[in-house]
Amino acid sequence: MNPPAKKIALNARLRWPDVKDNYVVSYEGHDIGSVYRMGNSWAWSVTVPMALPDWTTGYAPDLHEGIKSLGAAWTRVLSQTSPERLERAWEIEKTALARETAAASANPSSGQ
Repeated sequence: MNPPAKKIALNARLRWPDVKDNYVVSYEGHDIGSVYRMGNSWAWSVTVPMALPDWTTGYAPDLHEGIKSLGAAWTRVLSQTSPERLERAWEIEKTALARETAAASANPSSGQ
C-alpha cells in the first residue's frame, strides 16, 4: 500500500490587479504555475523553468478544480524531481527575476 500523499500548501493571487480570472500559483515562495479562465473552462499549468511532461497542463470546470488539479500535478512533479534539479530550477527563476527587475529599472517607461 502506498503512503498517503504529502499535503502541500499553494497560494493563488491575481496576476494583475485589474484583470480578473488570471491567477499565479506559488509554493514556498516560488511561482510554480497559473490558472486562468479560457472560455467556459479554466486552463492550468505548472510553469517552472525545467522540462515538464504533458500532464503538467490541463483544463478544469472552475477555479477551485483548476488549482486542485495544478496542486496534484505539482505534487507529482515534486515526487519525481530530485532536490538538486529543483534547486537548479529555482536558481534559473531567481536569475530571470533579477534580469526582469534590472530591465524594468533601466527602462521605467516600458510599462513594467
